[in-house]
Amino acid sequence: MKDLDFRKQLIINEFKTMSKGKSKEEILPLLLALSTKAKQAGINFTKEDTLLIIEQVKDELTEQERQMLPQILALIGK
Repeated sequence: MKDLDFRKQLIINEFKTMSKGKSKEEILPLLLALSTKAKQAGINFTKEDTLLIIEQVKDELTEQERQMLPQILALIGK
């Protein structure tokens, strides 16, 4: 993730910190709030940024979450 802009890294780290111990139902609103915060700060994540992030966290995902990755990546590609 060192290839990412420093401001993007801060947003990602904030998400990681705030999402610890949260249920899947709580994470989506958190993700949307941080996405809005990033947009307001003029920060946009590219497809390549997102792929890099997924690569960094995929080992921490459950098997079910890993199985969803192709669907998520297909959505990103649109």
